[in-house]
Amino acid sequence: MQKLVEKKIWRRAKYICLELLELLKRYYFVLIGLFFLHRALHIAPYSSISLTSKIYLFMLALICFTVYKDIRHDVKLIPFLLICTVFFLFIFYINKHGYGFWGKMLRWQIKKDIIVNLNPIFSSIPFNDGSFARVYKSETLTWFFRMVYNNGFVLPVLLALYRSALIMDLKKMLRYTLSAHVLQIFLITPFYLTFHLQEVWYVLGQPDGLARHLSSKAAAGITLNCFPSMHTSICFAMFLLALRERNKIFKFIFGFFCLSVIYSTLYLEIHWVIDIIAGMILAYVTVKLSDFILDKTKILFEKPLNIFYYKNRKPIYVNNYYLYTMKN
Repeated sequence: MQKLVEKKIWRRAKYICLELLELLKRYYFVLIGLFFLHRALHIAPYSSISLTSKIYLFMLALICFTVYKDIRHDVKLIPFLLICTVFFLFIFYINKHGYGFWGKMLRWQIKKDIIVNLNPIFSSIPFNDGSFARVYKSETLTWFFRMVYNNGFVLPVLLALYRSALIMDLKKMLRYTLSAHVLQIFLITPFYLTFHLQEVWYVLGQPDGLARHLSSKAAAGITLNCFPSMHTSICFAMFLLALRERNKIFKFIFGFFCLSVIYSTLYLEIHWVIDIIAGMILAYVTVKLSDFILDKTKILFEKPLNIFYYKNRKPIYVNNYYLYTMKN
């Protein structure tokens, strides 16, 4: 009798554990979102912590609560976590060393003879300085646009990648990454090596919109590489891909953030209007190029992914009757 009772207790405990595990598998994003929300609320009262860090944590919490309908349930957890770990190690390596590489390229670029100087050309084009974006200015707007601009080169990509990882969608992770710095750095470098164009405020002799307090020598180097605007190309590429997402809340808030970064480049007198247009064209081309690359490489990775990555997915082969009869 005692053994029977123990067996029932064991079965009940096992059932409860399995149910809890199933709930965790289905709603893990809620726990992660609550963690970020708790951290954001915890640091909110401390003035010593930057507002950027606080907003960043709130945005991480937000994207966690928008993933439910997009979660992939056909993916094996362990293989995904292994691939995801390697993937983010690569991303963090780029994030850590990318600026150093960019600085070396700038120093090398300054030593070279630039083929085309666009400063006098762009400054002579009517409305190209984006003055219409500064018809109304205020301290609050200036603070807001400085914040989004300073975080608009990397943060939109990281937020999109974090959300794609939460929904366990490796293809989206690759698409966001390729459409951002990975492909754009190769496409945009020839323009930067060919055209000399500096920021609007520097060319027009206005105060620095970002209030960086640069020396004349530092300003001459920092304000290079405006055509096309890479802030624009990165954010507009993320915006185009975000439009493909199903969650309306994520699309609206993330899209607003991306477009705010683009607008900030005009408001703060960083980029010319033509820079913005060129950056948007570059973003569109990059997104289409990433689509093309992923589509063409799909066949190469389909078989190993079906075996090790996806759950119970077997390749289906359909005979084409017409092709078969033509061969015979």
